[in-house]
Amino acid sequence: MSLALLRSFLILWKQLEVLKEHWGRLKLQGQDINSVSLHKQFSELYETDILYPSMKAIARQMGKEDEFEGFIVNNQSVLPPSGASEIEIKTHQLQKLLENFEIHMIQEVLRKVNREMILLLSEKSKKECSLPTDLWKHQVMKENFSVSRPQIVEKFRQRLMQNYPDDGVEITFRKDHLEACLLFLGCDMMARERSNFETYSTCYEHVFHHARQRLSQKEQELDAARRDQGPPEDSAGQVAELSHDMIMEITALRAQLTDLEEVNLNLKKQIRKEVQEEYEALVRALFQTCLHMKEKLDENQLNLIQKVCELIGEVRTEGIDNMKDLKKKWGSASPDEGMKENPAKQEQLWALEQDNCSLATLVCKVRSLGHWRLAVQQARFQAQLSRAEKEAIQSKKECLRIKLMAEREVGLFRQQILALRQALARAQADSARMWKQQDSQAQLLKELEHRVTQEALTQEQLHFMKTSRMEKLLEDVGQKEQQLQLLSKEAERASKLGQLQQKKMKRDLHQMRSRLAQERSVKLDALQRVEELQSQLHDAQQSAVPTGSSGGTYQTQKKD
Repeated sequence: MSLALLRSFLILWKQLEVLKEHWGRLKLQGQDINSVSLHKQFSELYETDILYPSMKAIARQMGKEDEFEGFIVNNQSVLPPSGASEIEIKTHQLQKLLENFEIHMIQEVLRKVNREMILLLSEKSKKECSLPTDLWKHQVMKENFSVSRPQIVEKFRQRLMQNYPDDGVEITFRKDHLEACLLFLGCDMMARERSNFETYSTCYEHVFHHARQRLSQKEQELDAARRDQGPPEDSAGQVAELSHDMIMEITALRAQLTDLEEVNLNLKKQIRKEVQEEYEALVRALFQTCLHMKEKLDENQLNLIQKVCELIGEVRTEGIDNMKDLKKKWGSASPDEGMKENPAKQEQLWALEQDNCSLATLVCKVRSLGHWRLAVQQARFQAQLSRAEKEAIQSKKECLRIKLMAEREVGLFRQQILALRQALARAQADSARMWKQQDSQAQLLKELEHRVTQEALTQEQLHFMKTSRMEKLLEDVGQKEQQLQLLSKEAERASKLGQLQQKKMKRDLHQMRSRLAQERSVKLDALQRVEELQSQLHDAQQSAVPTGSSGGTYQTQKKD
């Protein structure tokens, strides 16, 4: 156990030295402590920032704060309070260094966030990176520029009048010289147009940039005014949320501090218990040796008593024998009376002494057994007490954990309540809007009911008109049915007459067809007879006049 304690102390010492070196580099802005002046500066800073607060906390914990302050005032040097252990001193220094590192990290994060916010705001404020400096330095800018007038005509005249033959009255130019002068004139004109375009374009670009910057400034001013005119409830809600978060962080830090203090106390108690357990084995061994020695002493005492009793018995028997011899010599009258009583008494005394010795041994054994039982019960009760203390520590930890969870749940419930309140406000606004919509819908329903009633009246009127028209139509239909019946009767009569006429016409037609058939048959017979007669006549003519058959036949055909 002492080896583990020594190992933990060495690890704590190493951690403290490493953190101290890193803290010194941070305080000295990254410089290594390799000179006497830097080491002196580092020791002064460490004494004021780390050592003094940690020693003061130890003195406050031990209840010696006033004594510690007086000692520092008198000696002007920070020394640990009397009675403080090295482990406790180094633990407090390590905790203070960790707190300083945590504060430094938080400050670095805040600086980084502020730097990023400044960069973001600057980027938002100037969206155009290529704005000229003279535009945002001066609020009002006057665009005054003068276009440089190129000497195009003068240059053309000079080029044209170079190397010309002058006769006094006429001036003549060569063709190639004139073309070269015209080419230079065209180039000068194009250069002038290009320079004019560039100057006007730059001027308009400056004007547009200036107008855009003014618009962006006005937009930023409007955004700032809108933020300032925002509802105070939002800012109050944000402040409440921030305060609640800060309270939760403070409670969490306090809980961590209490946990660390409890861990420190538990470590102290554990160290004490371990030391007690280490010495408890020695105490038990000493107790067992004491019991063993006491048992031996009791046995030796009993043995001595037995030996003394035996010696007394032997001396008594020798005395009795000597007395018997003397009585025999001197001739006593009743020498055997006392002798008869003494052996019985001696035997009784001997039995009683043996019983006494056995009882004394039993008493010694019972005493040793009682002491042993008492020691065993004490050890058992000590183990039960240690287990109960461990359970109490665990129950305290569970209680703290439950408290932290309860605080977190309370915070969550508060957030939920705020969210529910906001939702309730939104629901109330929605309900008001719904009431308005319902009122408008009710009004629309009334209008619809009025329209429906009007439409119902119109429908009734239309139905009445339809019924009246239907009655008229039914009357007309009845009249028309009567007319149809009359017409149907007349049509039946006409159909009957037509049938009779058709039958009569069919009969007449049949008679005519039969007549025509007879006439046709008669005509056909007549034609056949005529053809036969013609053929006979033709044969007769051919036989009578063979040469003039053709003319004769032709004449006979004409006659026919």
